[in-house]
Amino acid sequence: MAYVNLLPWREGQRQRQKKEYLSILGLVALLVLAVFWLIGAGVDRLIENQRFRNAYLQKEIAVLDNQIDKIKDIKAQKNAIEQQIALIEQLQSSRNVAPHVLNELAMLVPAGVSFKSLERTGNRLVLEGQSESNNRLAEFMRQLQNSEVFHREDLSSIIANSNNSGAISDFKLTFYISPSISPEINVTEESKK
Repeated sequence: MAYVNLLPWREGQRQRQKKEYLSILGLVALLVLAVFWLIGAGVDRLIENQRFRNAYLQKEIAVLDNQIDKIKDIKAQKNAIEQQIALIEQLQSSRNVAPHVLNELAMLVPAGVSFKSLERTGNRLVLEGQSESNNRLAEFMRQLQNSEVFHREDLSSIIANSNNSGAISDFKLTFYISPSISPEINVTEESKK
């Protein structure tokens, strides 16, 4: 006789398969959670490392900015000192200019021309004086023109003086000292300090 198993074996097999499926599903879920946790921990570690690097870079940038500010201050001081040195050199080179100018004027002035005032501003000279005749004044201007010490002569005014018995004229003459004799002095506000 044939042996027939009447027990609900299919039901038991389904229950076993369901338990296996649920346990595999639970293991996979745990494995996925563990992987996500490891990835999250790795990302957190990378973020923390980057924050540390950023803080270090910010600190070094602050140090470099401080050094750059010091370098700018040193360059500004250097420029001020260079300007002062240039001014001193210009003053040193032009300290003998006044006697040289006066000696040259004494040699160039013809008889019959006299000076009332001489004013110097930089290399610009303004001369006020009197002349017995316009010919003597013209001779004086020609001699100034031929001089190596002076240039750019300009007769600003000539006024005939009728109060005197002679034909004396008052004149105002502007001319410049040659740069070869006296270089221009450039005075800036920083070099005055």
